[in-house]
Amino acid sequence: MIFIFCATVFAQEGKFLIKQIHIKGNRKIDTKTLLSKLNIKEGEPFSPEAIQKEIKKLYGLGYFDQIEASTDPFEGGILLLFTVYEKPDLSDISFEGNDHLRTETLKEKLSLKVHTFIDSVQIANDVKTIMTLYEKEGYANASVLPVLNRLSDSKTTLTFVVQENDPTYIKKIRLEGVSAFPEEKIKKKLDTKEYFWFPPWVGESERYQEEKLSSDMEKIKDFYLNEGYLQVQVGAPSVILNEDKKSSVITFQVSEGASYKIDSIRIEGNLFLSSETLLAVTHARVSETFSKETVGSDIRKMTSLYGESGYLFANVVPEIVPNAENKTVALTYIVTEGVPYKIRNINIRGNDKTRDKVIRREIRQNEQETANTQLLRRSLQRIHNLNFFEDINLVPQKVGDGGAKRPGEQSGREGVEGATQAPAMVDLNVEVQEKSTGTLTLGGGYSSVDRFVGQFEINQGNLFGRGQLLRARAEFGSRRNAYTLTFREPYLFDSTYSGQTDLFNQSQTFDTYKERKTGGDLILGKSFGEHISSSISYTLETLRVFDLNTKAPFPPQLVKTEAERGGTVTSAIGFSIARDTRDFIFDPKEGTRHALSLEYAGTFLGGDNAYYKTVLDSSRYFPAWREEVFSLHGRVGFADGIAENLLPVGERFFVGGINTVRGFRFGKAGPLTSAVVINGGNKELFFNAEYLIPFAKEAGLKWVLFYDIGAAFGDTESIALSELREGAGLGIRWISPVGTFRAEWGYNINPKPGEKDKEFEFSIGTIF
Repeated sequence: MIFIFCATVFAQEGKFLIKQIHIKGNRKIDTKTLLSKLNIKEGEPFSPEAIQKEIKKLYGLGYFDQIEASTDPFEGGILLLFTVYEKPDLSDISFEGNDHLRTETLKEKLSLKVHTFIDSVQIANDVKTIMTLYEKEGYANASVLPVLNRLSDSKTTLTFVVQENDPTYIKKIRLEGVSAFPEEKIKKKLDTKEYFWFPPWVGESERYQEEKLSSDMEKIKDFYLNEGYLQVQVGAPSVILNEDKKSSVITFQVSEGASYKIDSIRIEGNLFLSSETLLAVTHARVSETFSKETVGSDIRKMTSLYGESGYLFANVVPEIVPNAENKTVALTYIVTEGVPYKIRNINIRGNDKTRDKVIRREIRQNEQETANTQLLRRSLQRIHNLNFFEDINLVPQKVGDGGAKRPGEQSGREGVEGATQAPAMVDLNVEVQEKSTGTLTLGGGYSSVDRFVGQFEINQGNLFGRGQLLRARAEFGSRRNAYTLTFREPYLFDSTYSGQTDLFNQSQTFDTYKERKTGGDLILGKSFGEHISSSISYTLETLRVFDLNTKAPFPPQLVKTEAERGGTVTSAIGFSIARDTRDFIFDPKEGTRHALSLEYAGTFLGGDNAYYKTVLDSSRYFPAWREEVFSLHGRVGFADGIAENLLPVGERFFVGGINTVRGFRFGKAGPLTSAVVINGGNKELFFNAEYLIPFAKEAGLKWVLFYDIGAAFGDTESIALSELREGAGLGIRWISPVGTFRAEWGYNINPKPGEKDKEFEFSIGTIF
């Protein structure tokens, strides 16, 4: 603080009155506002002590860097002048070095805001806030330095320079008080993990994070509740950092109590469904250990059963009465059925581009029918499989209640199964958030099968909002060129039939020859019920084998024959039938798909080639731990020429490669004319087992562990299980907006002489 007083006035303190009070230097703060903050008034005696108090008060407002007070003679008294120097305006707040925490997240927690005055106390508090945020995320060694940059007298910027340093890893997790179970069994349930020396970096789960510890407390408690320990208590974890804050020891205090078994199971409040019907879908059993997880599952199954009969808002609450002496519980499911509902109207919202009928035809619940949650779930699944929407919600909204009382309502808590009442009504609001369904893709990369490739594709999966598909695709590279035009109408003339046509021109370079296919097809499909579909097709194409390398060792005889024939025409009809129960066809987590396809080409259809081809394909998906998925896939195929005709080279089976048996190059797990020349087979059998582990869910990235076994067999061979080739390995899979991209390392489990023991394969890698 600076005080400047007129000497003559100061010498005669108290003998002069303050005639006027002026304030200058204030740009943003109004003078009247500042004067209103002062206790001294014009006409009062002058006092240096009073002036000092006023200056302190002005400083306390937090607006000023410096304040000066001075006096001048004025009209027989004095003029008191306060000269203030405002703090600069904070024009910008920025961060540097914050890789782990987003700038937006940090700014939300700051007390300082842009276009306010700089305050050193607030800056210090905000530094502490940032440090606390980093400590909660496991970065106890992070440092924060505030840097002010004065742009002018009135403006400045503030930059928080963050040095995150290495995160604090978890050296040890202790579970004190645990005796009923091995500690490792409980630790497997926790999100927090102990650091392992490999890999050398600290993983997400091995880093101390306060939020995860709270979640892990509940996980420990749930583990015990699922084992019948009703009185289990888990205290807040203690965290001890070592001296350099690089590692921590976390201790959970557990009081186990005793395990309880179920003594009795009853259901109360149910009138529409009998106790026998409800108990039939439950898994909790008398004399078995009580489990919170099992009870929760039973509640979901009972409410689902009610929902299938229109009771959309039925509620089931467990009542658990423990007997401490016998270590048993009496379990009662108390049901509040509510009333059955019918669907009054189906309202579709958020579809700015997609036509109502495109969504409505996927809905399996009809208006004026009794609501059925099973049909609603299937409707949601079908709309999801369109792949037109980012988000989909089916929301039943009450519009009325049933007025009739249920039979038995006055006489007892349990009634007769099938007792009904006048239904109430709900509107079904289908709320969607559309996403882009049109893509223009320019790509380039390297494929282990096709070598260097380029890609150009225009794809519209929801043409004019009608749900139609139009795709033009071009692939060009050193070994493969393909041009395809596709149009698909999923509901032909608004019927249950679908229609598709393809035009294609494909050329492929093999080790000893080149092959070109040109043609098109027409496909008519039909769905039967919810999960079964079939199709018939007609294909007309020309096949030409050329540029035969006569100097190559052991060129396939079939290739020689094809080359001598010149161009041939294939005219073929096909039939397929499939049953598909997958939850999401583009990235399934559960369900099955079984398909049988038949193809017949004959000269009586106007072609040169005559053959048949049969393929049976089957897949099954199992939801595993969290978001992980285990899948099994198998395929068997048979093909042969008819009468004296040979099976064209382009229709033979080539097993080996990224789509069949990994660990082998394309076609190498099949009959070979030599160690290097593939021949293809007229029979194939292979199986794939995969385990998919998401590691960047929002980006659609997954780890893939796989095991493959299979082979192709030649014309004179039979399928022999002893001849199947095996491969295993791991890979990365990316579910992108333009398709699935794969990079996989396959290992040949039993390589033969001259074979490589591993193969790295991937599809087009870079979209730019």
